[in-house]
Amino acid sequence: MAKMIAETFGGTGPVHNVEVRATIYRRQPHDFLGADGYSLVSNYFMRHVLPKCLTQHLISPLQGAILSNMIGRQKRGKIQATHAELAEECGVQRTSIGAPLDGLCEMNLILKVKRSTYELNPRVAFNGNGDQQADALAYLRAEKLESKFPDELGGPLALFSRADVG
Repeated sequence: MAKMIAETFGGTGPVHNVEVRATIYRRQPHDFLGADGYSLVSNYFMRHVLPKCLTQHLISPLQGAILSNMIGRQKRGKIQATHAELAEECGVQRTSIGAPLDGLCEMNLILKVKRSTYELNPRVAFNGNGDQQADALAYLRAEKLESKFPDELGGPLALFSRADVG
């Protein structure tokens, strides 16, 4: 390495003293549901929440398909989908998807951000680094939503809320 540096800067003799400076930037870790999330999809959600939701019938198979579809939409930042996209990609009629979407909203797994557009809870899945996720969470928390999205799950999923999994 020293030889390469010497050749690069015009020297051909031995290099005795080399000063190297480095700046290390640490990004915030992801803040998923559960304390161990460093992946794009919350390991806690996939391992503990979703299986119990499905086996104990806390969510319907269609709601599971909606969540799976939204988790798979790994574009940079927020994960959003429209009512029509979800119905088409889950292979169901648009008229049959409204009630399951409302139920997922009540559980705070998704948020209706505007007419017919839904956003996945960024503590369940998020595409981006920890700093980007922290910014998205700060924005949502500043909204002080009555439902306490994104930090508290509602309905039968309340037992999985952040305070309980610390």
